[in-house]
Amino acid sequence: MNNKEKIFNASVNLFSQFGYDRVSIRQIAKEVGIKESSIYNHYKSKESILDEIMDYYIAEMTKEEIPISEASRNLDISFDYFYKSGLELYTSKLAEPIMMKITRIILIETYHNEKIKEFVKTSIMNYAVEGWIEIFDLMKEKGLIRKDCNTAQLAQSFYYYGLFLLIEHFIINYPEDDDEFLKTLGPKSENHMKLLFDSVKIKDDINIRLENENDYFAVENLARNSFWNIYRPGAFEHFIIHNLRKDESFIKELAYVIEKDDMIIGQINYSKGKLKYENANQCDAVVLGPVSIDKNYQNMGYGSRLIRYTLDLIEKSDIGYVFVVGDENYYGRFGFESASKYNIFLDGTDTREENPFFMIKVFDTNKINLKNAIFSNPDVFNVDEKDVDEFDKKFEFKEKRVLDTQLEL
Repeated sequence: MNNKEKIFNASVNLFSQFGYDRVSIRQIAKEVGIKESSIYNHYKSKESILDEIMDYYIAEMTKEEIPISEASRNLDISFDYFYKSGLELYTSKLAEPIMMKITRIILIETYHNEKIKEFVKTSIMNYAVEGWIEIFDLMKEKGLIRKDCNTAQLAQSFYYYGLFLLIEHFIINYPEDDDEFLKTLGPKSENHMKLLFDSVKIKDDINIRLENENDYFAVENLARNSFWNIYRPGAFEHFIIHNLRKDESFIKELAYVIEKDDMIIGQINYSKGKLKYENANQCDAVVLGPVSIDKNYQNMGYGSRLIRYTLDLIEKSDIGYVFVVGDENYYGRFGFESASKYNIFLDGTDTREENPFFMIKVFDTNKINLKNAIFSNPDVFNVDEKDVDEFDKKFEFKEKRVLDTQLEL
């Protein structure tokens, strides 16, 4: 760390502890361990140090700001997802020790430093409120909130509550434990935003969340009904889901359901299959499915919302690609393409021809090995029909459709 950086950090520490006016250049020099005159080799005055602190703060707070295009895409997934994504970025940045200290400096100095007061008013408050107005206007366009609501008032109501929480921690309750404050900041902000959103939202009652143990039977029954007599007499998918949860290939963190009016109407699973290359190397590879939507809610976009939601989570993880077996026209809209493009084929299929139904969505091309490879689904996908029939006794009786080919035999 060079002397300028040491001066900057020492100033942040001293200003946050004692206030800007009560700290002298001599104190800063003593804290750094240099001569007072040496500070002027880097800063022309104490005020110029403060200027750089403000510049640093706003640059750090805005450098990971979600662009409006991504905000729009996140809103399409769900409002909760959009808000939590932004909140996580904000709290992770605020949690940095230097940012905590600068936040306190800014809040303290607002009361008696005209430059800081103007900075807070224009670069922080007005900037934030205008950003939220833009978001709420976008939500109007998307039909998420009522057309008659005042987006400026919404933005102010939301932002000023967050500002109050900061003032409460950094001034009123100082010195309160920062970690404890950060633990409550997220939930309090979420609850307040939910209160505001619920007051103006257009009723949708859609919720996407992780599956829990209380959902198991409902999810299995949903999958059974959705797939019944579609690809075969009866269905296997609900039995696969049941067994998958107990299998090491199961990715619990990506087992989601979608609810409407507090009723589960869709589910999605991901698991780890095996990718074997020509040189006999083998690695885990993620595959999507089963995914199902209640028959009463199919072709209404709920499946798309569930798939986009989970794929977006995957994109932000360290998973480089995902496979799926299904309709290329349907999954193509989510960015899936033929896996044969990457010399990857599904176990049991002809490796000399393209298999359009076996697809891959690539998030990181650096994680793709272009050598020929065969993908195999988890072993749990292979089921015995007798085991399925026994498992089906848990559910309401449904008549299996006899396929035409079976009638001819």
